[in-house]
Amino acid sequence: MLFNSIEYLYIFLPLTFITYFTLNKYKLYNTSLIFLLLSSLYFYSTYNIKFTYIIILSTLLNYSINLLLNNKNLSKLKKPILIIGITLNILILLFFKYFNILIQSLKTNLHLPINSLEIIIPLGISFFTIQQISFLIDSYNNKISKPNLINYSLFISFFPQLLAGPIVRYKEIIPQLNNTKNKIINQQNIFKALFLITIGLLKKVLIADNFQDFITYTTTNSLYYDTTLSWLFAFSKVAQGYFDFSGYCDIATGSALLFNIKLPQNFNSPFKATNITNYWKRWHMTLIRFLKDYILTPLGGIKTTTTKTFTNLMIVGFCYGIWLGINPCFIIYGLFNAVLIFIYQMWAKLKITFNKFYACSLTFFAVLITTPFVSQTNLGDSIALFKSMFIINHNSDIIFKIKDFAFYFRQPDVFIDTSVQANPLQIKLILFLACIYLMFFSKNSFELSKIYVKKNNIFYTVILAVIMTICTLSITRYQEFVYFNF
Repeated sequence: MLFNSIEYLYIFLPLTFITYFTLNKYKLYNTSLIFLLLSSLYFYSTYNIKFTYIIILSTLLNYSINLLLNNKNLSKLKKPILIIGITLNILILLFFKYFNILIQSLKTNLHLPINSLEIIIPLGISFFTIQQISFLIDSYNNKISKPNLINYSLFISFFPQLLAGPIVRYKEIIPQLNNTKNKIINQQNIFKALFLITIGLLKKVLIADNFQDFITYTTTNSLYYDTTLSWLFAFSKVAQGYFDFSGYCDIATGSALLFNIKLPQNFNSPFKATNITNYWKRWHMTLIRFLKDYILTPLGGIKTTTTKTFTNLMIVGFCYGIWLGINPCFIIYGLFNAVLIFIYQMWAKLKITFNKFYACSLTFFAVLITTPFVSQTNLGDSIALFKSMFIINHNSDIIFKIKDFAFYFRQPDVFIDTSVQANPLQIKLILFLACIYLMFFSKNSFELSKIYVKKNNIFYTVILAVIMTICTLSITRYQEFVYFNF
């Protein structure tokens, strides 16, 4: 059940909302929490029932480890227990995400007579695993009081943030769920939630998904022989990722807000950033927060010697790449960004500055040139795309001009049949320009939602209803969100 599906929007979400607040109306507070937990597990089980067993076992394991950490009789063993807990979580993550990749690599390179297992990667395992690791560390540092099993399970499984974040911390969500003031329907929150869900759906269905045919065709046919095409491909991947993840965050935040739960902001107009460091503070904010608080800061941060700063950033970049997947492309992507952040830190020390326009443009350029290594899973394709973007080792005499711009945005059948007189350029060009405006100049969803609630204008509500209707009618195929792959 995807956020961008009829089942979620018009069946699961309304029924869960109505039942939850009906139980609260009769002061069945514990029952309402149990219901919300069961609903979240059902939501997760619709992808694969086996996934549910895994998240339940993972939750019980970490809850048990937390009990050991809070056992006064074992106070002298707190650190070993924490290390064991973190190690077990990492091993579970490595097993599901990377075991078959490692086995296949050993089989191919060392010709070992071993076979891979039929392992299905549970959706969201990267997210709920590091969420549990952060919980154990906070518990070890006495930042969290001993939770009951229902609260802890709901902290992990709450459906709006389960699959791709935001990566919440216990204190950010459970006190809200237990606050009796949040057990009553809040009209203002509902208006804001519906606004965010609608805008999120618009971003996903009407913008992000519309890049998919072009991206798929270019990738499938390895069309990395033309510089213009390569830059448009990089832009398309960045724009798709931007609106796909931004849309997901909007729907997740809106869904939680229906239940009067305010999730931490996870996306904040990253292309308005004036440097690469600020960009990463705006993109997947809770993941970057985790990397900063639990890896970078313990290593010594960036306010240290030049060599130590570089080393720390490279370690974090490597961890981020591994989190994306055991793939040379992803590791290079993480290290590439670490180098860019290091360069910016050196510039900052030298007090090198640009005006806002050039700073934003340079940051966007930095994002584009790293795209080949996160948009491909084959290192050869990543390198070919990167070389093509910078006109290195061109093997083709075919160079497309600006007048051929329509070529890049036609559907696959137009590529094959040149007699087809389709003219998708006008629509796609509007999409192209709309993306630039929305990414660089427009207010973001959170800013607009505040304006919408404050205005409380029937005209805006009608427009919102029309957008929701158009989005609903446009859901002809369900495409997963980009971060589901991680």
